[in-house]
Amino acid sequence: MKRFSVFIMSLIIIFIAGCGASNNLTVKLTTPKTFTPGKIFAMQFTVVDNKGNPIEGAEVSANLNMKNMDHGTAPVAVEEIGDGKYIGTANLAMNGDWVASIKVEHDGEMVEEEKQFTVEAKTLANAHKVTQEVNLPEFKLIDENGNSVTKQDLIGKTVVMTFTYVNCVDPNACPILLGNFSNMQQDLKSKGNNTDNLLLVSVSLDPENDTPEAMKEHAKKMNFDMSYLKMLTGDMNEIQNLADTLGEHFEKKNSEVLHDNKTYIFNEDGKLTHEFTGSIIDRNELYQIVQE
Repeated sequence: MKRFSVFIMSLIIIFIAGCGASNNLTVKLTTPKTFTPGKIFAMQFTVVDNKGNPIEGAEVSANLNMKNMDHGTAPVAVEEIGDGKYIGTANLAMNGDWVASIKVEHDGEMVEEEKQFTVEAKTLANAHKVTQEVNLPEFKLIDENGNSVTKQDLIGKTVVMTFTYVNCVDPNACPILLGNFSNMQQDLKSKGNNTDNLLLVSVSLDPENDTPEAMKEHAKKMNFDMSYLKMLTGDMNEIQNLADTLGEHFEKKNSEVLHDNKTYIFNEDGKLTHEFTGSIIDRNELYQIVQE
């Protein structure tokens, strides 16, 4: 009888320990490769369920510690921005390998995970540089005037590319990504830079609705200088292949397109050299990289 009681108590303890744990929640951490000493370090947590649907309204918390070193704990302030995305900010003490201890709670379910990442102090030499070998793939799309555009039209120029769509409802996504283009054009004009070898490109993630006419009207509303900017649309298979090559993930849900907020820089040979993650970009950094 005593052994049976111990067995029952053990089961109860195991059950209690398991309560709140969840196999239904998954959290992904995205961090920049560099940080600026003395400035806030921003990261993104993406929370989805086991079907890949974004989880909104979750309680997300995290702390950062250096891997294999005791430099104290850096708390992370987390703010929800929608679509299952949460922005965390913290102060980092130094370069190196870090461990993020993350806790997510939603509707009585909870997941705790540790994610590792490495950062180094930002310099002009390393800011946003990519380490993987990626080249523009072959593609055939059309611009806002209905003219065909292929990879060969981009070769020979420094290309700044992002992915947006006209009817974007997220104020933290497409409007800011295209706003970065607007800022760059203002900076280039005010400083008298030659733009003959520069091309800004926005590729539609909603070609069904983003006709050349719609994109031309959108560019007009943005007051873009179209002499060195193109808004591309066309066959979804062509867009999907281009996005897959660059690691740009997107998914259409009804009239909305959920997508990564990234900006890519290619050299004159069509090789990817820099990648900005997140819609908000330091305009001076972008300007300096483009003018290298």
